[in-house]
Amino acid sequence: MRFATFLFCAAAVASFASVDAEIEGMEVDSRDDGTFLVGSPTFYYDRILGAGGLHSESEMWSPAKLRQRLLFNRMSILPSWDPKQPSVWVKTGNELGDLIYQDFLEQKEKPRNRTPILEGGMRSPSFKGFWVTGRAFQDDHFSTANMSARKKWVDDEFSIFGENYPLFSALYAGFGYERASWNASVLAGEEYQWLFSESSRWIPVHYKPRVEARADIENLGVTLAYEDADYQNHSKKEKGERKEWNGSLRYRCGKACQKGVLQLSAGMAFRAVDDAGTVYSQLENDRVLLPFMELRVEPSKHLFAEAMFAVNDRDWLVQDSVELRPATPKNSGVLIGVKNISGTRLNPLADNLEFYDGDTISLTAKGQMNLVQGYTAFADTAGNIGLGGRGSFWAEYGAETFDVDKYVTEEEMIYRHGDVSRINAWIRGVTGELWVSAWYGDMFSFTALGGFERIDGNDNRFEVTPAEFFTSFTADWLLRKSFRISHSLRYRSDAQWNLRSADPLVVKGDWFWDATFEQRFPKYGLFLTGTLLHVLGDEVIETPNGAENRLRFICQVRKTF
Repeated sequence: MRFATFLFCAAAVASFASVDAEIEGMEVDSRDDGTFLVGSPTFYYDRILGAGGLHSESEMWSPAKLRQRLLFNRMSILPSWDPKQPSVWVKTGNELGDLIYQDFLEQKEKPRNRTPILEGGMRSPSFKGFWVTGRAFQDDHFSTANMSARKKWVDDEFSIFGENYPLFSALYAGFGYERASWNASVLAGEEYQWLFSESSRWIPVHYKPRVEARADIENLGVTLAYEDADYQNHSKKEKGERKEWNGSLRYRCGKACQKGVLQLSAGMAFRAVDDAGTVYSQLENDRVLLPFMELRVEPSKHLFAEAMFAVNDRDWLVQDSVELRPATPKNSGVLIGVKNISGTRLNPLADNLEFYDGDTISLTAKGQMNLVQGYTAFADTAGNIGLGGRGSFWAEYGAETFDVDKYVTEEEMIYRHGDVSRINAWIRGVTGELWVSAWYGDMFSFTALGGFERIDGNDNRFEVTPAEFFTSFTADWLLRKSFRISHSLRYRSDAQWNLRSADPLVVKGDWFWDATFEQRFPKYGLFLTGTLLHVLGDEVIETPNGAENRLRFICQVRKTF
Protein backbone atom coordinates (compact mmCIF):
# COMPACT_ATOMS: atom_id res chain seq x y z
CA MET A 1 0.00 0.00 0.00
CA ARG A 2 1.34 3.42 -0.94
CA PHE A 3 2.23 5.65 1.99
CA ALA A 4 -0.07 8.37 0.67
CA THR A 5 -3.02 6.01 0.84
CA PHE A 6 -2.04 5.01 4.38
CA LEU A 7 -1.90 8.60 5.59
CA PHE A 8 -5.33 9.49 4.32
CA CYS A 9 -6.98 6.25 5.37
CA ALA A 10 -5.36 5.63 8.76
CA ALA A 11 -7.50 8.12 10.62
CA ALA A 12 -10.67 6.99 8.88
CA VAL A 13 -9.98 3.33 9.60
CA ALA A 14 -9.09 4.10 13.20
CA SER A 15 -12.24 6.12 13.71
CA PHE A 16 -14.55 3.16 13.33
CA ALA A 17 -12.02 0.37 13.95
CA SER A 18 -13.46 -3.09 13.40
CA VAL A 19 -16.99 -2.50 14.68
CA ASP A 20 -19.16 -4.31 12.15
CA ALA A 21 -21.67 -2.35 10.10
CA GLU A 22 -25.24 -3.64 10.31
CA ILE A 23 -25.02 -4.19 6.56
CA GLU A 24 -22.40 -3.24 3.97
CA GLY A 25 -22.59 0.40 2.98
CA MET A 26 -23.69 1.46 6.46
CA GLU A 27 -20.19 1.96 7.85
CA VAL A 28 -21.01 5.68 7.86
CA ASP A 29 -23.28 5.14 10.86
CA SER A 30 -20.38 4.16 13.13
CA ARG A 31 -17.78 6.78 12.22
CA ASP A 32 -17.36 10.45 13.01
CA ASP A 33 -14.15 11.61 11.34
CA GLY A 34 -16.30 14.10 9.48
CA THR A 35 -20.05 14.59 9.01
CA PHE A 36 -22.25 11.52 8.51
CA LEU A 37 -26.02 12.04 8.72
CA VAL A 38 -28.08 8.92 8.06
CA GLY A 39 -31.61 9.03 6.65
CA SER A 40 -31.88 5.42 5.51
CA PRO A 41 -29.60 2.55 4.56
CA THR A 42 -29.62 3.93 1.01
CA PHE A 43 -29.43 7.69 1.68
CA TYR A 44 -27.02 9.60 3.85
CA TYR A 45 -24.80 12.66 3.85
CA ASP A 46 -21.23 11.37 4.00
CA ARG A 47 -18.37 13.83 4.11
CA ILE A 48 -14.98 12.82 5.47
CA LEU A 49 -12.95 15.50 7.23
CA GLY A 50 -10.31 16.84 4.86
CA ALA A 51 -12.19 15.84 1.71
CA GLY A 52 -12.67 19.52 0.85
CA GLY A 53 -15.77 21.16 -0.57
CA LEU A 54 -19.34 20.93 0.69
CA HIS A 55 -20.75 18.01 -1.28
CA SER A 56 -21.49 14.57 0.08
CA GLU A 57 -19.07 11.92 -1.18
CA SER A 58 -21.96 9.83 -2.54
CA GLU A 59 -23.04 12.76 -4.75
CA MET A 60 -19.83 12.60 -6.80
CA TRP A 61 -19.26 10.04 -9.53
CA SER A 62 -15.82 8.49 -10.02
CA PRO A 63 -14.40 5.41 -11.83
CA ALA A 64 -13.96 3.74 -8.42
CA LYS A 65 -17.79 3.69 -8.12
CA LEU A 66 -18.56 2.00 -11.43
CA ARG A 67 -20.19 -0.97 -9.67
CA GLN A 68 -22.10 1.05 -7.12
CA ARG A 69 -25.80 1.72 -7.64
CA LEU A 70 -27.11 5.05 -8.91
CA LEU A 71 -30.07 5.84 -6.65
CA PHE A 72 -31.76 8.91 -8.09
CA ASN A 73 -28.69 11.20 -8.23
CA ARG A 74 -26.31 9.55 -5.74
CA MET A 75 -23.99 6.56 -5.84
CA SER A 76 -24.73 3.93 -3.19
CA ILE A 77 -23.19 0.65 -2.06
CA LEU A 78 -26.61 -0.61 -0.98
CA PRO A 79 -28.47 -2.63 -2.03
CA SER A 80 -25.22 -4.44 -2.77
CA TRP A 81 -25.17 -7.12 -5.45
CA ASP A 82 -21.47 -7.86 -4.86
CA PRO A 83 -21.10 -11.68 -4.61
CA LYS A 84 -19.67 -12.68 -1.23
CA GLN A 85 -16.93 -15.21 -0.49
CA PRO A 86 -17.93 -18.93 -0.27
CA SER A 87 -20.05 -19.24 2.89
CA VAL A 88 -23.55 -19.53 4.26
CA TRP A 89 -24.92 -16.92 6.65
CA VAL A 90 -27.97 -15.72 8.55
CA LYS A 91 -28.31 -12.24 10.06
CA THR A 92 -31.06 -10.62 12.11
CA GLY A 93 -31.49 -7.81 14.61
CA ASN A 94 -33.84 -5.19 15.96
CA GLU A 95 -34.03 -1.73 17.31
CA LEU A 96 -34.13 -2.46 21.02
CA GLY A 97 -37.63 -2.23 22.40
CA ASP A 98 -39.19 -4.83 20.13
CA LEU A 99 -41.50 -7.77 20.79
CA ILE A 100 -38.50 -9.90 21.75
CA TYR A 101 -39.16 -9.04 25.39
CA GLN A 102 -42.76 -7.79 25.34
CA ASP A 103 -44.16 -11.14 26.44
CA PHE A 104 -42.51 -10.53 29.81
CA LEU A 105 -44.09 -7.09 30.30
CA GLU A 106 -47.27 -6.86 32.32
CA GLN A 107 -48.37 -3.27 31.72
CA LYS A 108 -51.19 -2.63 29.26
CA GLU A 109 -49.40 0.07 27.27
CA LYS A 110 -46.52 -1.91 25.82
CA PRO A 111 -43.80 -0.36 23.61
CA ARG A 112 -44.50 -0.16 19.89
CA ASN A 113 -43.05 -2.76 17.59
CA ARG A 114 -39.53 -1.85 16.50
CA THR A 115 -38.19 -2.76 13.08
CA PRO A 116 -35.78 -5.57 12.20
CA ILE A 117 -32.97 -6.38 9.85
CA LEU A 118 -33.31 -9.69 8.04
CA GLU A 119 -30.80 -11.46 5.84
CA GLY A 120 -29.93 -14.94 4.68
CA GLY A 121 -27.67 -16.14 1.94
CA MET A 122 -25.15 -18.59 0.59
CA ARG A 123 -22.38 -18.85 -1.94
CA SER A 124 -21.12 -22.29 -2.79
CA PRO A 125 -17.47 -23.30 -3.11
CA SER A 126 -16.19 -23.43 -6.68
CA PHE A 127 -16.55 -26.69 -8.60
CA LYS A 128 -14.26 -26.64 -11.62
CA GLY A 129 -14.47 -22.86 -11.42
CA PHE A 130 -18.29 -22.63 -11.21
CA TRP A 131 -20.27 -21.45 -8.18
CA VAL A 132 -23.85 -20.49 -7.30
CA THR A 133 -25.20 -17.89 -4.88
CA GLY A 134 -28.44 -16.56 -3.44
CA ARG A 135 -29.30 -13.79 -1.00
CA ALA A 136 -32.41 -12.20 0.52
CA PHE A 137 -31.93 -9.08 2.64
CA GLN A 138 -33.63 -5.94 3.86
CA ASP A 139 -33.09 -3.32 6.55
CA ASP A 140 -36.23 -1.88 8.14
CA HIS A 141 -34.33 0.61 10.32
CA PHE A 142 -34.98 4.32 9.69
CA SER A 143 -38.44 3.48 8.29
CA THR A 144 -40.96 4.07 11.08
CA ALA A 145 -41.25 7.87 11.35
CA ASN A 146 -42.22 8.33 7.70
CA MET A 147 -44.01 5.00 7.18
CA SER A 148 -47.58 6.32 7.56
CA ALA A 149 -47.01 8.85 4.76
CA ARG A 150 -45.11 6.48 2.47
CA LYS A 151 -47.55 3.56 2.67
CA LYS A 152 -50.25 5.65 0.97
CA TRP A 153 -48.13 5.72 -2.17
CA VAL A 154 -48.19 1.95 -2.67
CA ASP A 155 -50.99 -0.59 -2.93
CA ASP A 156 -49.31 -3.54 -1.23
CA GLU A 157 -46.83 -4.31 1.55
CA PHE A 158 -43.98 -3.29 -0.77
CA SER A 159 -41.29 -5.60 0.59
CA ILE A 160 -40.11 -9.18 0.37
CA PHE A 161 -40.62 -9.75 4.13
CA GLY A 162 -42.97 -8.19 6.65
CA GLU A 163 -45.17 -5.11 6.77
CA ASN A 164 -42.83 -2.36 7.94
CA TYR A 165 -42.37 -0.72 4.52
CA PRO A 166 -38.56 -0.91 4.68
CA LEU A 167 -36.61 1.57 2.57
CA PHE A 168 -35.08 -1.32 0.63
CA SER A 169 -35.82 -5.02 0.29
CA ALA A 170 -33.97 -7.29 -2.16
CA LEU A 171 -33.74 -10.90 -3.32
CA TYR A 172 -31.37 -12.33 -5.94
CA ALA A 173 -29.77 -15.56 -7.10
CA GLY A 174 -27.25 -16.46 -9.76
CA PHE A 175 -24.05 -18.19 -10.71
CA GLY A 176 -20.47 -17.36 -11.59
CA TYR A 177 -17.17 -18.67 -12.89
CA GLU A 178 -13.66 -17.93 -11.70
CA ARG A 179 -10.12 -18.95 -12.44
CA ALA A 180 -6.70 -17.26 -12.23
CA SER A 181 -7.42 -14.32 -14.54
CA TRP A 182 -11.20 -14.68 -14.94
CA ASN A 183 -14.10 -13.74 -12.68
CA ALA A 184 -17.63 -13.54 -14.05
CA SER A 185 -21.15 -13.65 -12.60
CA VAL A 186 -24.81 -13.28 -13.59
CA LEU A 187 -27.41 -12.41 -10.93
CA ALA A 188 -31.17 -11.92 -11.24
CA GLY A 189 -33.75 -10.90 -8.67
CA GLU A 190 -36.48 -8.62 -7.41
CA GLU A 191 -36.09 -5.44 -5.42
CA TYR A 192 -38.16 -2.79 -3.62
CA GLN A 193 -36.61 0.67 -3.23
CA TRP A 194 -37.54 4.07 -1.84
CA LEU A 195 -35.46 6.75 -3.58
CA PHE A 196 -34.87 10.09 -1.84
CA SER A 197 -35.26 12.92 -4.32
CA GLU A 198 -34.25 16.59 -4.51
CA SER A 199 -37.83 17.56 -3.62
CA SER A 200 -37.31 15.51 -0.40
CA ARG A 201 -39.86 12.85 -1.40
CA TRP A 202 -39.38 9.12 -0.92
CA ILE A 203 -40.28 7.64 -4.33
CA PRO A 204 -41.25 3.92 -4.40
CA VAL A 205 -39.68 1.80 -7.15
CA HIS A 206 -40.26 -1.92 -7.71
CA TYR A 207 -37.65 -3.69 -9.86
CA LYS A 208 -39.14 -6.85 -11.37
CA PRO A 209 -36.74 -8.08 -12.44
CA ARG A 210 -33.29 -6.65 -12.05
CA VAL A 211 -30.48 -8.55 -13.81
CA GLU A 212 -26.77 -7.79 -13.47
CA ALA A 213 -23.79 -9.38 -15.22
CA ARG A 214 -20.12 -8.75 -14.39
CA ALA A 215 -16.87 -9.95 -15.87
CA ASP A 216 -13.23 -9.27 -15.05
CA ILE A 217 -10.91 -10.71 -17.69
CA GLU A 218 -7.23 -9.87 -17.28
CA ASN A 219 -7.23 -6.04 -17.09
CA LEU A 220 -10.72 -5.57 -18.54
CA GLY A 221 -13.80 -5.05 -16.34
CA VAL A 222 -17.36 -5.09 -17.71
CA THR A 223 -20.71 -4.53 -15.98
CA LEU A 224 -24.16 -4.69 -17.58
CA ALA A 225 -27.52 -4.36 -15.78
CA TYR A 226 -31.14 -4.45 -16.92
CA GLU A 227 -33.83 -2.95 -14.67
CA ASP A 228 -37.59 -3.13 -15.27
CA ALA A 229 -38.84 -0.59 -12.72
CA ASP A 230 -42.44 0.20 -11.74
CA TYR A 231 -43.24 3.61 -10.23
CA GLN A 232 -46.50 4.40 -8.48
CA ASN A 233 -48.45 6.83 -6.34
CA HIS A 234 -51.53 4.86 -5.33
CA SER A 235 -53.19 7.84 -3.59
CA LYS A 236 -53.15 9.84 -6.86
CA LYS A 237 -53.71 6.78 -9.09
CA GLU A 238 -50.41 7.37 -10.89
CA LYS A 239 -48.32 4.62 -12.45
CA GLY A 240 -45.20 4.54 -14.58
CA GLU A 241 -42.57 2.18 -15.91
CA ARG A 242 -38.91 2.60 -16.74
CA LYS A 243 -36.92 -0.02 -18.60
CA GLU A 244 -33.24 0.76 -18.19
CA TRP A 245 -29.92 -0.61 -19.39
CA ASN A 246 -26.82 0.64 -17.59
CA GLY A 247 -23.26 -0.50 -17.17
CA SER A 248 -19.60 0.22 -17.72
CA LEU A 249 -16.43 -0.85 -19.47
CA ARG A 250 -13.01 -0.23 -17.93
CA TYR A 251 -9.51 -1.18 -19.06
CA ARG A 252 -6.99 -0.92 -16.24
CA CYS A 253 -3.29 -0.33 -16.52
CA GLY A 254 -1.59 -3.78 -16.45
CA LYS A 255 1.35 -4.99 -14.38
CA ALA A 256 3.94 -4.04 -16.98
CA CYS A 257 2.35 -0.60 -17.37
CA GLN A 258 2.34 -0.05 -13.60
CA LYS A 259 6.14 -0.36 -13.52
CA GLY A 260 6.57 2.56 -15.91
CA VAL A 261 6.60 6.30 -15.42
CA LEU A 262 3.31 6.81 -17.31
CA GLN A 263 0.24 4.70 -16.46
CA LEU A 264 -3.03 4.95 -18.40
CA SER A 265 -6.49 3.43 -17.90
CA ALA A 266 -9.71 4.23 -19.74
CA GLY A 267 -13.34 3.25 -20.05
CA MET A 268 -16.92 4.43 -20.25
CA ALA A 269 -20.15 4.33 -18.25
CA PHE A 270 -23.60 4.50 -19.80
CA ARG A 271 -27.36 4.56 -19.19
CA ALA A 272 -30.29 4.17 -21.59
CA VAL A 273 -33.93 4.40 -20.42
CA ASP A 274 -37.39 3.92 -21.92
CA ASP A 275 -40.10 5.63 -19.85
CA ALA A 276 -43.86 5.13 -20.01
CA GLY A 277 -46.61 6.61 -17.85
CA THR A 278 -45.77 8.70 -14.79
CA VAL A 279 -42.09 8.45 -13.94
CA TYR A 280 -40.96 11.12 -11.49
CA SER A 281 -37.67 12.04 -13.16
CA GLN A 282 -36.27 12.31 -16.68
CA LEU A 283 -32.95 11.63 -18.38
CA GLU A 284 -32.29 14.01 -21.26
CA ASN A 285 -32.66 12.22 -24.61
CA ASP A 286 -33.20 8.99 -22.62
CA ARG A 287 -29.49 8.16 -22.68
CA VAL A 288 -26.08 9.22 -21.44
CA LEU A 289 -22.62 7.94 -22.38
CA LEU A 290 -19.65 9.04 -20.26
CA PRO A 291 -16.15 8.14 -21.52
CA PHE A 292 -13.32 8.63 -19.04
CA MET A 293 -9.54 8.35 -18.79
CA GLU A 294 -7.25 7.90 -15.79
CA LEU A 295 -3.65 9.06 -15.90
CA ARG A 296 -0.80 8.58 -13.43
CA VAL A 297 2.72 9.97 -13.81
CA GLU A 298 5.37 8.81 -11.32
CA PRO A 299 8.81 10.16 -12.28
CA SER A 300 10.28 9.02 -8.94
CA LYS A 301 9.21 7.15 -5.84
CA HIS A 302 8.89 10.51 -4.06
CA LEU A 303 6.68 12.35 -6.57
CA PHE A 304 3.57 11.43 -8.53
CA ALA A 305 0.60 13.06 -10.22
CA GLU A 306 -2.85 11.60 -10.95
CA ALA A 307 -5.75 12.83 -13.08
CA MET A 308 -9.19 11.62 -14.13
CA PHE A 309 -11.07 13.14 -17.08
CA ALA A 310 -14.71 12.35 -17.89
CA VAL A 311 -16.45 14.25 -20.69
CA ASN A 312 -19.40 13.99 -23.06
CA ASP A 313 -21.61 16.37 -25.05
CA ARG A 314 -23.45 17.49 -21.87
CA ASP A 315 -21.00 17.56 -18.98
CA TRP A 316 -17.38 17.22 -17.95
CA LEU A 317 -15.66 16.32 -14.69
CA VAL A 318 -11.95 16.50 -13.82
CA GLN A 319 -10.17 15.35 -10.67
CA ASP A 320 -6.40 15.69 -10.38
CA SER A 321 -3.69 15.81 -7.72
CA VAL A 322 0.06 16.15 -7.29
CA GLU A 323 1.77 14.62 -4.24
CA LEU A 324 5.31 14.80 -2.87
CA ARG A 325 6.63 12.25 -0.39
CA PRO A 326 10.02 13.49 0.86
CA ALA A 327 12.57 10.93 2.00
CA THR A 328 12.17 10.23 5.73
CA PRO A 329 13.61 7.82 8.30
CA LYS A 330 12.23 4.28 8.35
CA ASN A 331 8.75 3.85 9.94
CA SER A 332 7.84 7.48 9.36
CA GLY A 333 6.64 9.58 6.46
CA VAL A 334 5.47 12.98 5.27
CA LEU A 335 3.08 13.83 2.47
CA ILE A 336 2.51 17.22 0.81
CA GLY A 337 -0.07 17.57 -1.92
CA VAL A 338 -2.53 19.67 -3.85
CA LYS A 339 -5.71 18.54 -5.61
CA ASN A 340 -8.34 20.02 -7.86
CA ILE A 341 -11.91 19.03 -8.70
CA SER A 342 -13.69 20.87 -11.51
CA GLY A 343 -16.80 20.10 -13.50
CA THR A 344 -20.21 21.08 -14.72
CA ARG A 345 -21.87 18.37 -12.62
CA LEU A 346 -20.92 16.12 -9.72
CA ASN A 347 -22.69 13.11 -11.25
CA PRO A 348 -22.99 13.30 -15.06
CA LEU A 349 -24.90 9.97 -15.14
CA ALA A 350 -27.86 11.22 -13.06
CA ASP A 351 -31.26 12.31 -14.40
CA ASN A 352 -31.68 15.92 -15.49
CA LEU A 353 -35.21 16.70 -14.26
CA GLU A 354 -37.54 15.80 -11.41
CA PHE A 355 -41.32 16.26 -11.51
CA TYR A 356 -43.28 17.11 -8.37
CA ASP A 357 -46.79 18.48 -7.88
CA GLY A 358 -46.92 20.10 -11.32
CA ASP A 359 -43.45 21.61 -10.91
CA THR A 360 -40.36 20.71 -12.93
CA ILE A 361 -37.18 20.73 -10.85
CA SER A 362 -33.93 21.13 -12.74
CA LEU A 363 -31.24 18.81 -11.39
CA THR A 364 -28.46 20.55 -13.31
CA ALA A 365 -26.95 23.93 -12.48
CA LYS A 366 -25.52 26.43 -14.94
CA GLY A 367 -21.80 27.06 -14.94
CA GLN A 368 -19.21 24.93 -13.16
CA MET A 369 -17.66 24.24 -9.76
CA ASN A 370 -13.97 24.54 -8.91
CA LEU A 371 -12.39 23.11 -5.78
CA VAL A 372 -8.72 23.62 -4.93
CA GLN A 373 -7.13 22.04 -1.86
CA GLY A 374 -3.67 21.91 -0.36
CA TYR A 375 -2.90 19.29 2.27
CA THR A 376 -0.13 17.77 4.31
CA ALA A 377 0.07 14.67 6.50
CA PHE A 378 2.63 12.85 8.61
CA ALA A 379 2.96 9.54 10.47
CA ASP A 380 5.64 8.12 12.75
CA THR A 381 6.07 5.02 14.89
CA ALA A 382 8.36 4.16 17.79
CA GLY A 383 8.06 0.62 19.05
CA ASN A 384 4.39 -0.04 19.69
CA ILE A 385 3.33 3.61 19.59
CA GLY A 386 2.18 5.51 16.53
CA LEU A 387 1.47 9.20 15.97
CA GLY A 388 -0.01 10.89 12.95
CA GLY A 389 -1.87 13.91 11.72
CA ARG A 390 -3.05 15.80 8.69
CA GLY A 391 -4.22 19.27 7.82
CA SER A 392 -5.62 21.03 4.80
CA PHE A 393 -6.86 24.30 3.39
CA TRP A 394 -9.47 24.36 0.64
CA ALA A 395 -11.46 26.86 -1.37
CA GLU A 396 -14.49 26.18 -3.59
CA TYR A 397 -16.28 28.36 -6.12
CA GLY A 398 -19.60 27.34 -7.68
CA ALA A 399 -20.59 24.74 -5.09
CA GLU A 400 -23.91 23.06 -5.90
CA THR A 401 -26.88 24.18 -3.80
CA PHE A 402 -30.68 24.48 -4.19
CA ASP A 403 -32.74 27.60 -4.91
CA VAL A 404 -36.03 27.10 -3.02
CA ASP A 405 -39.21 28.63 -4.43
CA LYS A 406 -41.54 27.33 -1.72
CA TYR A 407 -42.09 24.58 0.84
CA VAL A 408 -45.10 22.26 0.97
CA THR A 409 -46.21 20.21 4.00
CA GLU A 410 -48.08 16.96 3.41
CA GLU A 411 -48.69 14.25 6.03
CA GLU A 412 -46.08 15.90 8.30
CA MET A 413 -43.53 15.58 5.48
CA ILE A 414 -41.90 18.74 4.10
CA TYR A 415 -41.20 18.97 0.36
CA ARG A 416 -39.66 21.77 -1.68
CA HIS A 417 -40.04 23.41 -5.10
CA GLY A 418 -37.12 25.03 -6.91
CA ASP A 419 -33.99 24.10 -8.86
CA VAL A 420 -30.45 22.93 -8.26
CA SER A 421 -28.13 25.96 -8.56
CA ARG A 422 -24.70 27.21 -7.49
CA ILE A 423 -23.08 29.38 -4.85
CA ASN A 424 -21.19 31.77 -7.11
CA ALA A 425 -18.83 32.90 -4.39
CA TRP A 426 -15.73 31.48 -2.72
CA ILE A 427 -16.18 29.21 0.28
CA ARG A 428 -13.08 28.46 2.35
CA GLY A 429 -12.28 25.78 4.88
CA VAL A 430 -9.38 24.73 7.11
CA THR A 431 -9.13 21.29 8.72
CA GLY A 432 -6.85 19.52 11.18
CA GLU A 433 -6.66 16.02 12.61
CA LEU A 434 -4.34 14.25 15.05
CA TRP A 435 -4.25 10.65 16.25
CA VAL A 436 -2.14 8.48 18.52
CA SER A 437 -2.24 4.69 18.60
CA ALA A 438 -0.77 1.79 20.53
CA TRP A 439 -0.79 -1.96 19.90
CA TYR A 440 0.50 -5.27 21.14
CA GLY A 441 0.90 -7.76 18.31
CA ASP A 442 -2.50 -8.85 17.01
CA MET A 443 -3.89 -9.09 20.55
CA PHE A 444 -4.66 -5.43 21.23
CA SER A 445 -4.80 -2.04 19.51
CA PHE A 446 -6.02 1.37 20.64
CA THR A 447 -6.43 4.70 18.84
CA ALA A 448 -7.39 8.14 20.12
CA LEU A 449 -8.28 10.66 17.45
CA GLY A 450 -9.54 14.23 17.23
CA GLY A 451 -10.18 16.74 14.48
CA PHE A 452 -11.78 20.05 13.57
CA GLU A 453 -12.94 22.04 10.57
CA ARG A 454 -13.74 25.71 10.19
CA ILE A 455 -15.73 26.91 7.14
CA ASP A 456 -16.28 30.52 6.07
CA GLY A 457 -18.82 31.47 3.43
CA ASN A 458 -22.52 32.02 2.77
CA ASP A 459 -23.77 29.51 5.37
CA ASN A 460 -27.43 30.03 4.59
CA ARG A 461 -27.00 28.49 1.12
CA PHE A 462 -25.09 25.39 2.21
CA GLU A 463 -27.25 22.28 1.84
CA VAL A 464 -25.57 21.04 5.01
CA THR A 465 -23.43 22.94 7.51
CA PRO A 466 -20.93 20.24 8.55
CA ALA A 467 -19.87 19.38 12.09
CA GLU A 468 -16.96 21.50 13.30
CA PHE A 469 -15.12 19.01 15.49
CA PHE A 470 -15.06 15.37 16.59
CA THR A 471 -13.14 12.97 18.80
CA SER A 472 -13.10 9.19 19.10
CA PHE A 473 -11.48 6.40 21.11
CA THR A 474 -11.36 2.92 19.60
CA ALA A 475 -9.97 -0.39 20.82
CA ASP A 476 -9.75 -3.95 19.52
CA TRP A 477 -8.91 -7.16 21.37
CA LEU A 478 -8.30 -10.62 19.93
CA LEU A 479 -8.20 -13.06 22.83
CA ARG A 480 -6.66 -16.49 22.27
CA LYS A 481 -7.02 -15.82 18.55
CA SER A 482 -10.66 -16.80 18.78
CA PHE A 483 -12.63 -14.06 20.56
CA ARG A 484 -12.76 -10.55 19.10
CA ILE A 485 -13.97 -7.44 20.91
CA SER A 486 -14.11 -4.16 19.00
CA HIS A 487 -15.60 -0.92 20.22
CA SER A 488 -15.54 2.82 19.70
CA LEU A 489 -16.56 5.80 21.83
CA ARG A 490 -16.96 8.96 19.80
CA TYR A 491 -18.36 12.48 19.81
CA ARG A 492 -19.53 14.63 16.90
CA SER A 493 -20.52 18.29 17.23
CA ASP A 494 -23.69 19.85 15.79
CA ALA A 495 -24.48 19.70 12.08
CA GLN A 496 -27.33 21.41 10.25
CA TRP A 497 -29.54 20.96 7.15
CA ASN A 498 -30.40 24.40 5.76
CA LEU A 499 -32.49 24.09 2.59
CA ARG A 500 -34.91 21.20 3.13
CA SER A 501 -37.35 23.18 5.34
CA ALA A 502 -38.11 26.79 6.19
CA ASP A 503 -36.32 26.42 9.52
CA PRO A 504 -32.95 24.63 9.58
CA LEU A 505 -32.88 21.09 10.94
CA VAL A 506 -30.19 21.04 13.62
CA VAL A 507 -28.68 17.62 14.36
CA LYS A 508 -27.33 17.98 17.86
CA GLY A 509 -23.87 16.68 18.66
CA ASP A 510 -23.69 13.67 20.93
CA TRP A 511 -21.61 10.81 22.30
CA PHE A 512 -22.00 7.37 20.75
CA TRP A 513 -20.69 3.93 21.67
CA ASP A 514 -20.61 0.96 19.29
CA ALA A 515 -19.29 -2.54 19.97
CA THR A 516 -18.85 -5.90 18.24
CA PHE A 517 -18.30 -9.25 19.97
CA GLU A 518 -17.29 -12.22 17.84
CA GLN A 519 -16.58 -15.82 18.79
CA ARG A 520 -14.54 -17.64 16.18
CA PHE A 521 -14.17 -21.37 15.62
CA PRO A 522 -11.45 -21.37 12.93
CA LYS A 523 -11.25 -25.17 12.78
CA TYR A 524 -14.88 -25.30 11.64
CA GLY A 525 -14.97 -22.01 9.73
CA LEU A 526 -17.71 -20.76 12.06
CA PHE A 527 -18.20 -17.15 13.22
CA LEU A 528 -20.81 -15.92 15.71
CA THR A 529 -21.05 -12.13 15.77
CA GLY A 530 -23.11 -9.64 17.77
CA THR A 531 -23.01 -5.86 17.36
CA LEU A 532 -24.52 -3.00 19.37
CA LEU A 533 -24.95 0.29 17.50
CA HIS A 534 -25.82 3.83 18.55
CA VAL A 535 -25.54 3.21 22.28
CA LEU A 536 -25.60 6.34 24.54
CA GLY A 537 -26.71 8.70 21.77
CA ASP A 538 -30.16 10.27 21.75
CA GLU A 539 -32.72 8.97 19.26
CA VAL A 540 -32.81 11.85 16.76
CA ILE A 541 -33.76 12.37 13.12
CA GLU A 542 -30.55 13.12 11.21
CA THR A 543 -31.93 13.94 7.75
CA PRO A 544 -35.13 15.66 6.57
CA ASN A 545 -38.14 13.34 6.25
CA GLY A 546 -36.03 10.59 7.80
CA ALA A 547 -36.55 8.48 10.90
CA GLU A 548 -34.78 8.29 14.25
CA ASN A 549 -31.33 6.75 14.54
CA ARG A 550 -31.94 4.28 17.38
CA LEU A 551 -30.08 1.83 19.57
CA ARG A 552 -30.08 -1.57 17.87
CA PHE A 553 -28.55 -5.02 18.13
CA ILE A 554 -27.45 -7.14 15.15
CA CYS A 555 -26.32 -10.77 15.26
CA GLN A 556 -24.95 -13.03 12.55
CA VAL A 557 -23.99 -16.68 12.15
CA ARG A 558 -21.59 -17.36 9.27
CA LYS A 559 -20.04 -20.62 8.10
CA THR A 560 -17.18 -20.36 5.60
CA PHE A 561 -16.12 -23.09 3.21
